[in-house]
Amino acid sequence: MAYFSNGAEGAILDEQCSKCKYGEKECPIALAQLEYNYEAVNNHVATSILNTIVDEKGVCQMRETFKKDLATDGSKQATLF
Repeated sequence: MAYFSNGAEGAILDEQCSKCKYGEKECPIALAQLEYNYEAVNNHVATSILNTIVDEKGVCQMRETFKKDLATDGSKQATLF
């Protein structure tokens, strides 16, 4: 999921960020995705890295791995994408 071709695809990650305690500010996962999204299209290494942190379904692997520790109700979160 290295490349979000439109806002709808980016909204998948945005929804997850809104329920993560790091969603109040951009975390390293969201920053990397935002910064390198377009550059990853033709770059195998960048695509591989971004696909590792956000899988092919758009699931943030940091949040998935540490769901219990990172979850929040989403009431104070900022929109990232």
